[in-house]
Amino acid sequence: MWLNHIFRGAVLLCIASSSLAQTPLPDSWDKIKESQRITVGYRPDGLPFAYEMGEAKKPVGYAIDICQALIAKLQQSMGLAKLDIQYRAINGQTRFTDLASGAIDVDCSNTTNTKDRRESKHVSFSLPYYIAGVRMLVKSDSGINDVDDLSGKRVITTKGTTSLQVLERRVAVNGLKIQHSECLTHDACFKAVQAGTADVWLMDDILLAAHRAQSEKPEQVKLIGKLMSIEPLSLMMRDTDVRMKKVFDAEMRVLSQNFEITRLYKKWFESPLPGKTFALNVPMSYLLTDMLRFPSDKFDN
Repeated sequence: MWLNHIFRGAVLLCIASSSLAQTPLPDSWDKIKESQRITVGYRPDGLPFAYEMGEAKKPVGYAIDICQALIAKLQQSMGLAKLDIQYRAINGQTRFTDLASGAIDVDCSNTTNTKDRRESKHVSFSLPYYIAGVRMLVKSDSGINDVDDLSGKRVITTKGTTSLQVLERRVAVNGLKIQHSECLTHDACFKAVQAGTADVWLMDDILLAAHRAQSEKPEQVKLIGKLMSIEPLSLMMRDTDVRMKKVFDAEMRVLSQNFEITRLYKKWFESPLPGKTFALNVPMSYLLTDMLRFPSDKFDN
């Protein structure tokens, strides 16, 4: 009998612990205002959205600039004389756990706004600051030119990204048999293709282009295929941070209307990159142009 009591007590304790772990954090507005500090997550290998520059490894990038502008508006809305920004390096997996635990208050990396993430990860997204699309990167002499050429090939995706879902849909529709694996960082995926341990890397087109542009021999790899998805990239926060999202969205509309986003786009996509010796030379797409004219955070992808 006493064993039954112990067992039931252990089960109830586990259930209580699980419920506590899944309890969402409250609105972080008051915490940020009281501490006068906000913690921002960024991806060190997310050029041109975010990357580290100099010996101090200072985070810079298109998403970082936009994030700083939105946080400046948040500071004003909170009536604060100052609001310190602390940066924390994250990757495709830790961005969700760090946000859920409160280790970061906002994710300023290249994160796609999806319905599944909004519902299963209990997050919300700002209005998009970029529209990407998944494509493929291969060696120039690979002989791979489109999705139909993937049968029997070693295909990699970055862990925790939407590229895996895109790949799974394509494999199912085209009846492909592939060898799939994941790498933790974008850099690791790119190096795998360079080294020949993987044949294809699926990822957002602009990130593929960025890794190609900054490599020592960019002519050795190429981007192939049509866009396999539409990826609206946004700042991510917890779904309880309703007040913060309201401020961010309002300011995103201002940045769109006064052409500040257009200016930042030219800085990061059409000009030599700060701390680098190259430019991406990628003009603004019609998808992003339309999104800036008619912004929305509702996507069923």
